[in-house]
Amino acid sequence: MADPSDLLQQLRPLRAAPPDGAAEILLMALVGSLAGAMLALALRFWRAHRRPLRRAALVSLADARALPAPERLAAQAKMLRDLVGALDGGAARLHGDAWLARLDRFFATTLFSEGEGRAFGDALYRPRADDPSETLDRALQKLLSRLDR
Repeated sequence: MADPSDLLQQLRPLRAAPPDGAAEILLMALVGSLAGAMLALALRFWRAHRRPLRRAALVSLADARALPAPERLAAQAKMLRDLVGALDGGAARLHGDAWLARLDRFFATTLFSEGEGRAFGDALYRPRADDPSETLDRALQKLLSRLDR
């Protein structure tokens, strides 16, 4: 039997032969492209499922569309309270103009202090002759789509 150290001396490192044809290069490019595409899809899927608060708010907003006007406005207000309360617990206790100002800062808009969003302040608890819920629904949809949480 041969000495083990002699056998180890006879071993040579394995090396892959360099690609010599266009077929191998094309195959490596295809495999690399597929790996990149799979990574991009996985990243997109991960980012889409990383925003549960926005998704829950959009679902709540969509569910409110089937309600009559006063209940729809109340459901929209509840969705805003829940969303802002989940992200900034102290803000959900605000009322009136302070609440509207916090909503403006949160969404980086003036919709709540100067626009139709005033309906979510003290006006929410008074009877209304008009129905701003459709306009507010579109505005909230747009604001929520920009939310990255």
